[in-house]
Amino acid sequence: MSPAPTDLPDHGGGALAASDQDLLARAYALDSDAASRALYRDWARSYDHTMLQGLQYQSPRLVAALFAHALPDKAAAVVDVGCGTGLVGRALAERGYRCIDGLDISPEMLAVARASGAYRQLLGVDLTAPLPLADGIYDGAVCAGTFTSGHIGAGCLRELLRILKPGAAFAFTVKMAVWESMGFAQTLQALQATGTVEALERQAGALYANSAEPDGWFCVLHKRCKV
Repeated sequence: MSPAPTDLPDHGGGALAASDQDLLARAYALDSDAASRALYRDWARSYDHTMLQGLQYQSPRLVAALFAHALPDKAAAVVDVGCGTGLVGRALAERGYRCIDGLDISPEMLAVARASGAYRQLLGVDLTAPLPLADGIYDGAVCAGTFTSGHIGAGCLRELLRILKPGAAFAFTVKMAVWESMGFAQTLQALQATGTVEALERQAGALYANSAEPDGWFCVLHKRCKV
């Protein structure tokens, strides 16, 4: 399946309107690229309210904080992978970052992100395919909610690292339930073994403020510097 913009909760979260509950039910039932595109087309306008107010989604601001600690240079060129409506980009912009590009497959979600004013450039791309971007053009990357059930697996990591400069920082979340099954454990171990990635920090955390227990891995890696 092609990428969908964000994590979906495995718990009830806050109180949701019937229309939002219907959208969540559709999200759980995604079984094709067409269904994914249709869902996020219909959800784009109310997505932020559903996730932030309804479900207390906190991953975007936590990822922004991790990234700011790893790469405090506010002039850095940053790519937001699976940016959706721009929740991470806005969190970075609030911290003073001003050169943020976003990648996502949904035109409707990108339209919402564009209206936020947080992004320098937004590109409609399929993260499971080669990216139409040159090697080594970004100082860092962020990604919240794209590496989750039924969405994007670890197969895209090498392509994402290709567009990062040596020494770049990448802050991202992976839903715990897919860490092994979607290849993140194996792929990240291999990237470290080959020296592509110099360091990987990983800590358990809650993707939603009202999660009963940690349900995500919050990660920061650094691409190897040239010798």
